[in-house]
Amino acid sequence: MKTKNLFGILVLCLGVLSLTSCNKDEEFFSSEAIQQMLFDLKGTYHGTVQVAYYQGSNITELQNVVAVSRDSLRFNMALQPLSELISDKNLSDRLREIGEVSVVAGYEFLQWDSGTISFVLHPKDVNILGEHDTSADIRIVFSMNYGGDAVTYMNFMMFNMSPLELWVDGKKYDDFPRLVYHFKGEYERL
Repeated sequence: MKTKNLFGILVLCLGVLSLTSCNKDEEFFSSEAIQQMLFDLKGTYHGTVQVAYYQGSNITELQNVVAVSRDSLRFNMALQPLSELISDKNLSDRLREIGEVSVVAGYEFLQWDSGTISFVLHPKDVNILGEHDTSADIRIVFSMNYGGDAVTYMNFMMFNMSPLELWVDGKKYDDFPRLVYHFKGEYERL
């Protein structure tokens, strides 16, 4: 009987300790550590992008792609791979005409050790206004589930970004192909 009571008390104490040790209000990294990681990532990265279906095969590889890291990441995303997979000819032509868009994403840092920084990206929606009421307003919404890694001592960064939804004149486009843009590149220090 005493063993059961002692075991119950032990389980209760372990439960209480595990609950008190998980404080979600604490920052994972100090503001100084975040500033240092942003400084370590700072630069203009030149590289390639592989565009692939979400959980599928590669579609194309794009050369001479640029990503700029400062307080956030700015990535020049080509729209041609999307335009080739959209069945609506007018929309496809409009995306091809636009060419590329600049995507801005904030960093959420996950890990920092031995010169490697792991992060999640939080891209802002891209809004493209129609021209002179003759073309549609377009909004591209991105997934918040992707990120990447930077190896600072090798001047290298890679990340994934995925357009999740396409909205045309305020209506969600249903036949939107799920693609992932996988960037790999090296930087020139700013």
